[in-house]
Amino acid sequence: MSSLDQTSGRQGVPLSQRLTALRHGSLRSRLLRNIVTVVSGTAGAQAITLAFMPVITRLYGPEAYGVLGTFLSVTMMLIPVAALTYPIAIVLPKRDDDARGLVRLSLLVATLLTLLVAAVLSLFGERIATRLEIGIIEPYLMLIPLVMFSAAALEICQQWLFRTQRFRITASVAVGHSMLFNTLRTIGGLVQSSALVLVCTTALQQTLHAAMLGLALRRAGRHSDSQPQETGNEPARLGELARRHRDFPLYRAPVMLINATSQHLPTLVLAAYFGPAAAGFFALCKQALTMPTNMIGKSVADVYYPRISRAIHDREPVAAMLLKATAALGLVGLVPFSVVVIFGPWLFSFVFGEQWHVAGEFARWMALAEYVVFISRPCVVAVPALSLQGRFLLFEVFSTSLRLVALFGGAVVVGEALATVQAFAAASMVIYSSLVVIVTIAARRWYRRLGESASADSQPV
Repeated sequence: MSSLDQTSGRQGVPLSQRLTALRHGSLRSRLLRNIVTVVSGTAGAQAITLAFMPVITRLYGPEAYGVLGTFLSVTMMLIPVAALTYPIAIVLPKRDDDARGLVRLSLLVATLLTLLVAAVLSLFGERIATRLEIGIIEPYLMLIPLVMFSAAALEICQQWLFRTQRFRITASVAVGHSMLFNTLRTIGGLVQSSALVLVCTTALQQTLHAAMLGLALRRAGRHSDSQPQETGNEPARLGELARRHRDFPLYRAPVMLINATSQHLPTLVLAAYFGPAAAGFFALCKQALTMPTNMIGKSVADVYYPRISRAIHDREPVAAMLLKATAALGLVGLVPFSVVVIFGPWLFSFVFGEQWHVAGEFARWMALAEYVVFISRPCVVAVPALSLQGRFLLFEVFSTSLRLVALFGGAVVVGEALATVQAFAAASMVIYSSLVVIVTIAARRWYRRLGESASADSQPV
């Protein structure tokens, strides 16, 4: 026996186990570094955007912001299905050749859908805008296909970078893009502070980001495939790849479309019933509240999802873990959200300008809803780990229906913008509170079934 083996033997741990533990520790460390890199890039980009917001809101005003919010609501509903979510599958194949096939498939689907949307808008755009009572964005309808295709190209670039583990490029480009994009909007506002300038500069956001990532990819060089192609094993054709990953357009795309629709409906309803200023107030309050919570929520999802997946594989009690994480986030978010609830109108007037006082009133109620959304993050990321996707699709349909009833109840029955926001906030609180309860109960039932199965297996035959 070598001296090294003797040393490991004296410590009571075989050398092979120690090497395995070191390898797993290295993998965990690399994963943590990757998460920190991506989150720091996202945080830096959002911090820059938040820093520019007081300048932009003072330059453009509520009405221009309302036109922008209405335009973005329409585009954000279409972006999730711009390539039928095929780009999300790019990280899945073992070989880069198949992943490149998915890149080509995604670009093809995005091109066809973009041309289809462009044709529909050119023929029926005016009629659609009039029917939906969003005539304020009629001059900008033909920008929607550009934003759709650019968003699909951006998603393709990002997913390829995630696949090839080049997270530093993603982070650095996110920060650089945020600085360049917000500078462009600010300079445009100084030249002419109109809705036209604000919408057109914002429509270039996805295009600019995708172009910067594409240039960074070219400078980085071609990625070497870690799974070389075997002799006689040709790359899959586009039709085969489309069939192999058909669950993305069949299941994931509808869920994302429903979710995006329910999230962006309030701006459209407020614009249709109360004008662009009300839509602008809501758009600002929503952006100001969701940017920091989404950043923290993404960090929680990135770290917590592998942890809960490992706990399920190890057959640990997941429900207690979910409740602890939910309670911890509740404590973290209690003070900042309470500040917005108490001082919302004063804060928005001070930070964004006196004309945004009403946005602060909206923020008081939306902060309550965002707080419940914030603390529900652990349960949201537990849905796929517990194989609850089927129920989650039904839940999305239910939640969208409830939001629709709340929005039109406030807008049509009560007829006040603030009442509409209050109804939407109340519906969101009910939805995400229910989600926490449903997922926790499902986690307990899952663990109970494990115990019953183990007891049945231990019974003598």
